[in-house]
Amino acid sequence: MSVWLIACETIPVDSSEASSLQSLKSAFIDQRFGMFICYNIMSYGANWGEANYPIDGFNPRELDAQQWANAAISANMKFGLLTAKHHEGFCLWDSKYTEYDVAGTPYRKDIVRQFVDAFRSHGLGVGLYFSIWDSTHEIDRGQITPEKLTIVKGQISELLTQYGQIDYFVIDGWFWRMGHREDVQYQEIRDLIKSLQPHCLITEHTHIQAPYHADIPYFEGPFGAFPQEGNTMASALGHCSIQGNGWFWGERTPTGMKRNDGVDSILTKLRACEERYCNFMLNCMPNRQGLLDTIYLDLLADIGQKWSPNENRLPLPDQGPAIGKSVPILDARASSGHADFLIESAKIGGKNYYDWEAEPGFPQNIVLDLGVEHQAVDLLTIVHKHRCKPFPEQALPDGNILRVIVSVSSDGLHFEEIAQERWTAPSSFRAVSFEATRQRFLKIEILDAVCGQAIINDLEVGLAG
Repeated sequence: MSVWLIACETIPVDSSEASSLQSLKSAFIDQRFGMFICYNIMSYGANWGEANYPIDGFNPRELDAQQWANAAISANMKFGLLTAKHHEGFCLWDSKYTEYDVAGTPYRKDIVRQFVDAFRSHGLGVGLYFSIWDSTHEIDRGQITPEKLTIVKGQISELLTQYGQIDYFVIDGWFWRMGHREDVQYQEIRDLIKSLQPHCLITEHTHIQAPYHADIPYFEGPFGAFPQEGNTMASALGHCSIQGNGWFWGERTPTGMKRNDGVDSILTKLRACEERYCNFMLNCMPNRQGLLDTIYLDLLADIGQKWSPNENRLPLPDQGPAIGKSVPILDARASSGHADFLIESAKIGGKNYYDWEAEPGFPQNIVLDLGVEHQAVDLLTIVHKHRCKPFPEQALPDGNILRVIVSVSSDGLHFEEIAQERWTAPSSFRAVSFEATRQRFLKIEILDAVCGQAIINDLEVGLAG
């Protein structure tokens, strides 16, 4: 067996983040209901992910973010979320990293600024959505260069330094498009966001219904994702009731309520989400003049007449430990199955997850090599199998881990047991806490799982924060 030369790395601890994450989640969940403002170049006819769609027709002369905010208030919403940049790469602000933005259109005005100012003036929270996948600038899996990473980080920095406090930052087109470990490193982006906005919650559209590489998970309603009954995990759900160009305005939008949808359906989902500690975000599509159509104004006013927050809901339960500093996993070995699926299970082409599936029977062993020796790793998290496509998206109980023993080693030869954990609830996110100690290798001994076979979608190791 090989002998490794050991380097040593210490992860800094951000105590302010550790002390505030529970309160940040609680404050967000107490908002309950928000407006997801899907407005970008797709509103003007671009296809989903279409590169270099002409922007000379982008000129919403009547754009009125105050109208959006007033409509949100009429529905008793408490925050808004704007698609500052979608997959096509068009920016709703003047970005110094591209000319494919509002400054390059006849309109020229900063729409992000108008949004945050209008919503804040009414006491509403503000969130921004940003796609890392960018078809126009060819920021995609296997095509990332240092120059393209500079664009990604530079544009995130613009959004998080020019507009005051951002409560909620949503990333898309990342995990499911290119993964978190090779092209665009997860911890680099998280550290950047938290350094600029330490009180900003991070969500990513991973399609994983667990807080993996994010502060809170996101449920994509049109794909059938929904928090399970009894859920106490702080989360958010996006819902779309009106037809358009995907999530964006289209010719059918002014009269295009989706079949079997409407106020009653929205209220049923909203009340269920509220009970399950999941914020409900209703998609509202401004038209090409920059206004919400009458169908939205009437719908939101009707909701506001029929819904108000349930003040008797108990406070958000303790969310337990969550990784604040994620440690890259260099390599994985397993007693059976494809061990490499444990450390890079992103979908390929937007269709499939690659789960680690052990052979039936126990014990099953996994050994993770962190590459260097660490002195501040104290948390292991396990994400179970999920259905992404076909409909519906949901966490699956088969293969859920029920009992583990965790051991650590500096040399990969001699392991010391540091934790044991048992679970009963299926399809729930697993976290194993242990005392930080010098380690390069983690061994996970799986002693039981649902249906007699262990299945894991992804693993994360790091420092609780």
